[in-house]
Amino acid sequence: MAFIEQNLKQKLDLRLSQKLALTPALQQAIKLLQLTVPELQQEIKKELLENPLLEEVRDFEESEADLKKKEEKKDLLHEKDLNIEDFFRDYFDDQYVPKNRNKEYSDNDINYENFVSKKQSLTEYLEWQAGINIEDENVYNAVLMVIPYIDSNGYLKVPEELKYKYYHVVDYLSAELGLDKGLIEKAIKEIQKFDPTGVGATSLEECLWLQCVYLGFENDEILKKMIYNHLEDIASNQVSKIALILGISEEDVKNYIDFIKKLEPKPGRKYSSEETHYIIPDVIVFKVDDEYYVDLNEDGIPGLKVNKQYAEMLKNRDKIEKETETYIKEKLKSALWLIKSIHNRQKTILKVAKSIVEKQKDFFDFGVEYMKPLTLKDIADELGVHESTVARVVKNKYMQTPRGVFELKYFFSSKLSTSSGIDVSAMAVKEKIKKIIENENRQKPYSDSEIVKILRSQGIKIARRTVAKYREELGIESSSKRKIYYRRNYEN
Repeated sequence: MAFIEQNLKQKLDLRLSQKLALTPALQQAIKLLQLTVPELQQEIKKELLENPLLEEVRDFEESEADLKKKEEKKDLLHEKDLNIEDFFRDYFDDQYVPKNRNKEYSDNDINYENFVSKKQSLTEYLEWQAGINIEDENVYNAVLMVIPYIDSNGYLKVPEELKYKYYHVVDYLSAELGLDKGLIEKAIKEIQKFDPTGVGATSLEECLWLQCVYLGFENDEILKKMIYNHLEDIASNQVSKIALILGISEEDVKNYIDFIKKLEPKPGRKYSSEETHYIIPDVIVFKVDDEYYVDLNEDGIPGLKVNKQYAEMLKNRDKIEKETETYIKEKLKSALWLIKSIHNRQKTILKVAKSIVEKQKDFFDFGVEYMKPLTLKDIADELGVHESTVARVVKNKYMQTPRGVFELKYFFSSKLSTSSGIDVSAMAVKEKIKKIIENENRQKPYSDSEIVKILRSQGIKIARRTVAKYREELGIESSSKRKIYYRRNYEN
């Protein structure tokens, strides 16, 4: 009897429920960060058409009071703290207003419609990231050899017709390239650090997991098991089966599935289309006295705010149908997420641009020969973000400066050592090579070996093959071809 009474006592069970969500705000922030100005304009136009709670701020609505109010209430945008009723009480007039929207530009400004840029291929983008991030020459060369084997979706895979021969892509690449398997593995690990996140994966599972690690979920063992062991079960909606195997609730399983479905299964596909786009600067650098200042170019990006009339409807929710109330709430959150995401995009771009200008001040003062070595990691470490985040910021973004218009990635380059112990950027060395050749005796042009000697006399440690590589990147022919060209065109 005592045993029965003991078992009939009330119990208090404490259960930990896992809820995983790739929030719309985070999805939108990642997406908007890599958009160019024209692409951002198109995205905003699309959202304005689809969301009745989102509307454009007119010029006459921009006032000092509006700006003050926006500054005081910007912290209310955090999604986790959002309370719908509090929002409507205090916040329906808040808006995203680009600070340069009405800025006048002088006649000396460049007409950017005269500039077009070809969309960068996935291979070119990966090679650029390798060039500024990998210092070990053997690993760098291996990475350059592996990159062409990445398919249009961003994967490294053994060709179907050779799967009978090679079990793993490392074995295949080692045989194809004649490189040690350990070096191949190092090269693949380096590539997998690049943007787009998930590139260089050898399977769908690895691709999805690389994205989870980037988003900060590397310690979530349940998520890892879901991806590596249950993708087929997810595809067939076997929620109960997954819950039973993993020992979690069906609700938790559904949360994980929702998260996984929002990941990108083909990270390389956005680079597959060939197109051109107009160059419009995202940031503008100007000099006042001896100081450089960085400002965002927000000209043409409309200011956004929440439509007050629709928002007011929720104050009288007993007068509207439940379905209408749900719809308005969803559109409200969507509007807020967009406003916040644009704000975060602009803030991140500005931070990166300011950091670049600070580190490359000598370039702006004295020219290319004074360009300093700079990697994505340098900026990422300073700002406390991931390297691939910086890669997204600088890709297809342009900076208008007193020295001209440059793509942001122009300011990044690998380093070479000097006898003084001070590193010099590859970009600066290229400029030195260019000037050496421009001033050479046309009848007896310098060979690559002679250029090496000249550079070494200036304290720059460089190999002949590196000089040859830089010369080719500058579009300059070899000494023998330069000599022939001179004789044909200038000698009688």
